Amino acid sequence: MFTVIVWLVVGVIGSAVLLQYVHRKSPKTRLNILGCALIIAALIYVAFAAYAINLKWVGIELVGVFIYGCFFAVAKQKGLIYLAIGWILHPVWDFVLHLYGAGHEFAPQWYAIMCISFDVTVAVYILIQARVENRVNAR
Repeated sequence: MFTVIVWLVVGVIGSAVLLQYVHRKSPKTRLNILGCALIIAALIYVAFAAYAINLKWVGIELVGVFIYGCFFAVAKQKGLIYLAIGWILHPVWDFVLHLYGAGHEFAPQWYAIMCISFDVTVAVYILIQARVENRVNAR
């Protein structure tokens, strides 16, 4: 249990570093960086599958990259909320496929645990930023 808590904390710290970096950027730059970060989070699982030489899972993980890339593309057109949805759904990918699903054979448990807290923290930040931007735009 202690190890799980440590990796969850590491995920929050990692996301805090990213969020500190993007916070003072323009909304468009922030969207682009956080969108690319979501794609990178999905690509890391592709790397784990490729390292394990598991072509079936490389394909499955590339589907994930496509899905999360779509959330980023839609967010660029329709707003931050869609990027937040992508970040909110990524922990489901982490949990179902890699922590308890067949993907645990190649994805390290520590990464899936860390990624869950990282993803949730980024999603909450984006939701807060979307609300702030909506308030500013409503004035």
